[in-house]
Amino acid sequence: MGIDKVAAVHFYKDNGDKIKQNWFLYEFSNIMFSKIEESPALALYRKKHSEDDIVAFCVYFSKRLRQSISNANKATHGVAIDGRYVYEFYPGNTRTQTQKLLNAAVAAWDDHIFVCSNCPNQCLIDGFEITPMFDNLEKTGWPTV
Repeated sequence: MGIDKVAAVHFYKDNGDKIKQNWFLYEFSNIMFSKIEESPALALYRKKHSEDDIVAFCVYFSKRLRQSISNANKATHGVAIDGRYVYEFYPGNTRTQTQKLLNAAVAAWDDHIFVCSNCPNQCLIDGFEITPMFDNLEKTGWPTV
């Protein structure tokens, strides 16, 4: 198991932010980073952007999903993985590049939901419940920054 590229501290400022939904978004952002890192279609993107920039994009994209997750919980539609999230971060991005990043995001979402379906924490259902999972990272020596 490797160290996460996206640090946990991007998802909380204080103990009140250590909620299950933020944990879910932290995990999603790391999966999305991995999908971008392993995608042959995104090789040029990786050449043009530093690892720190890709991390920042994954954090931004994950946090933008928060509203979509909330809307999905209130309505009958699913979560929207929207190209606007890409264009907000990269205003001059091409449609082709945006689609490749969205494909990585959808693949990350699908993988994450599959794993979450077997997890007892129910981060999407009890999203605003405080969780010790962020603190547990530090206790086990897993870096959070």
